[in-house]
Amino acid sequence: MLIILKLGGSILSDKNTPFSVKWDNLERFGEEIRNAMEYYKEKNEKLNLIIVHGGGSFGHPVAKKYLRDGKFCNMQKGFWEIQKAMRRFNNLVIDTLHFYDIPAVSIQPSSFVVFKKDSLIFDLSAIKELLKRDLVPVVHGDIVVDDDDNYKILSGDHILPYLTKKLNVDLSLHASDVDGVLDENGNVIEKIDKSNIDDVLKMLKDSKGIDVTGGMYLKVMEAYKMGVKTIIFNGNKRGNIYNALIGNVMGTVIIGD
Repeated sequence: MLIILKLGGSILSDKNTPFSVKWDNLERFGEEIRNAMEYYKEKNEKLNLIIVHGGGSFGHPVAKKYLRDGKFCNMQKGFWEIQKAMRRFNNLVIDTLHFYDIPAVSIQPSSFVVFKKDSLIFDLSAIKELLKRDLVPVVHGDIVVDDDDNYKILSGDHILPYLTKKLNVDLSLHASDVDGVLDENGNVIEKIDKSNIDDVLKMLKDSKGIDVTGGMYLKVMEAYKMGVKTIIFNGNKRGNIYNALIGNVMGTVIIGD
């Protein structure tokens, strides 16, 4: 069983407070992930796990310092500053996972990932070899170069569907700060597929094309575009990480075309 779990930056940190960590959540995630691994072990099944986390209150505020009119500037200094912020966040996540005996190891995209004509060039060799050794790769959002002599933010919302498709993942999970994708009345949309994707994407943006849902548009669009099945659920609720990992959680199922 190969599972990829994305821990959203909003459930790991307070995005309004730079360099903050929601320690209660992070500790709970470590405990619930360990318990899920024990669940599979007791069933004599092997769980291979990849964890992805966003930039939260670490990467985003630093990246904004170097953005001018949609383009990054002064990146002779800024590239390292953004890298450093994300390394700091990633180290805190991995240290906590190790406290719960989860053999997590860091994957830093800025050192080898490239955007080329809006497509990702992402060498998966290291991740595949780490999984063979029963290690848990922890991939984080990061700053990367592109082929237009500029730079892009590689979001966890890009990474999750990409790895899901390329690695033929059995279960793709996105732990967010809401119960799923919500309709205009605040109700969870149980399933998104080709029958309603256009209406959902239209609803998630206002008349000016601005994402009004705190990043949900990108989550839904990328998962659907990559043609993968992903479950978006509420990671703030106790027990949901564990239940998601054992295949028993409520949320929105996205089935890509």
